[in-house]
Amino acid sequence: MKKLIIILLSIIAFSCGKKGKVPDYVIPQDDMINIIIDIHITDGLLTVKDIRRELTRNDSIDYYKGIFVKHGYSREEFDSSIYFYSKNINKYDEIYAEVLNRLNEMETELIQEENKDNEEIED
Repeated sequence: MKKLIIILLSIIAFSCGKKGKVPDYVIPQDDMINIIIDIHITDGLLTVKDIRRELTRNDSIDYYKGIFVKHGYSREEFDSSIYFYSKNINKYDEIYAEVLNRLNEMETELIQEENKDNEEIED
C-alpha cells in the first residue's frame, strides 16, 4: 500500500511539473515575438504594389527565409513552435498581445516622424 501511494504521488508530481514546461525545441517567447513582428512587416510590404512586383520577379522566392536566418532559426523550428504555442493558447495570446503592442508603437513613431517632417516642410 505504501508503494502504491508513493507511485501515485510520483505520477501526480510528474504530470503537474510537465504542464508548464516548454520543450527545448520551442523558440523562446521573446524571439517568437521578434520573428512574428518581422513577418507582419514583410506581409505589409508585400501589399505595396511596387515592392511586390520587384520581389515577385524571382521565381519561388521564400520571403520569410531571411527572417528566420536573421533570428537564427529554421522554418521547421518556427512551425514546431507555432504548433506548441497554439496548443498553449495563453502563451500564444501573450505573444500576440506583445506583437500588436510593438507594431502599434512602431506605427505611432512613424506617424510622429511623418508629422514632424510635414511641419518642417511647411516652415
